[in-house]
Amino acid sequence: MKFKIGFFFLILFGTLSSQELNLTFEDIVRLTLENNPTIKSYQEKLNQAKLREKEIVLGTLPQVKVMGRYSRLSEIEPLIIQLPFVPGSPSLRVYEPVEEQYFTRVSFDFPLFTGLRQINTIKAQKKIVDASEEELKQAINEIVYRAKEIYLKLFLAYQSLKLIESNIEYLETQKKVTQKFFENGLLQENDVLKVELALTQAKIKFFDHQNLINKLNLNLCQILNLELSQKIIPAINIDELLKQSSAEIKQFESPDITSLKNMIKANEYLKKAALGSFLPSLFFNAGYDYAKPNPKYFPVKNEWKYSWDINLVLQFNLWDWLLPLNSSKQIDLQIKQLDYQLNQLIQKSKIEYSDLLNRLKNEENKKTLFDLELKYAKENLRITENKFKEGLVTSSDLLDANRQNIESEIKLLESKVNMILLKEEIKKLNGYY
Repeated sequence: MKFKIGFFFLILFGTLSSQELNLTFEDIVRLTLENNPTIKSYQEKLNQAKLREKEIVLGTLPQVKVMGRYSRLSEIEPLIIQLPFVPGSPSLRVYEPVEEQYFTRVSFDFPLFTGLRQINTIKAQKKIVDASEEELKQAINEIVYRAKEIYLKLFLAYQSLKLIESNIEYLETQKKVTQKFFENGLLQENDVLKVELALTQAKIKFFDHQNLINKLNLNLCQILNLELSQKIIPAINIDELLKQSSAEIKQFESPDITSLKNMIKANEYLKKAALGSFLPSLFFNAGYDYAKPNPKYFPVKNEWKYSWDINLVLQFNLWDWLLPLNSSKQIDLQIKQLDYQLNQLIQKSKIEYSDLLNRLKNEENKKTLFDLELKYAKENLRITENKFKEGLVTSSDLLDANRQNIESEIKLLESKVNMILLKEEIKKLNGYY
């Protein structure tokens, strides 16, 4: 009774100090996707890669530029030429300095051919965007699975706590029975002490599970980005969830493998872009000038005049110490490193997938046996209780039967949770989230 009163105040204090939040299995996924800061970080990384792709594409489009300039010159003597051999002829003013100059220009620039550098750079960035999307999927897989894992362990801890609490109540009842039998001389004091010892051990397990629940609750709140004082209560039916959960037997390509393949392809495009520097580049340029004075007119006059021009510019590096070749060799080495990582990751994925299938099959067999074990343990406890009341068995036999019953229930629960987690891990490996 004292333990019940203490437990009541413990629950009451916990309710007052923290707010309970009942969450289903679907709620865990939703809150993880909405609130987890790591997922948001990967999302921003993806957005940054998309903006970079847009920037590169816009750089290949025609550009219109406007330029203006005002200049104030110091006083300069005009250029005057005296005509020779003509007596009395006037002097010729070749250049009349203009101390205030205005110049405006509207230009149109468009790269016609850049050695395929721009096209390959765009293709490379598209692959980098694809790789970032796969990285985001992989992060979602890992974090959602981790949230589900902690959630199911929290559920298991709560269920175990209920079984322990039920066991404490059962042992308190048996304590009264054995005490009465001892007073009537039907049992020895040692039998009473055994029940006392089992009751004490059960209470210790109760508080150990309280600590485990608090730890799991904190970890889950951290993943869901909730207040650490929030108390999460799993709201699931483990049997229904076990029926609903399914794992695709066929192995698919995981996001991290796809991401590496995209990065390899992106580096191949970057290599082509680097080698494109060996090819000539062709640019188109056109402009409209409106200036006072306009330097394209001679002689110079202090008045506003317009002019226009069209240009085709061919550019080719005759010798740059083979810098593009050096860049392409560096990219080659990076591609080789990524190839090694990809092969290792593929082998690791195959091993993990095969191991998960074997573990799932074994867990299904174990669950069938745990069902039988629990059935036998309940029947054994019923028979032992009847015999104990008749004085045919000792308290040790009763305690053993009760312990086997509790352990069988916990084992069955653990097996169900393990089966769900194994199926979820297969989903994670296949990139289902």
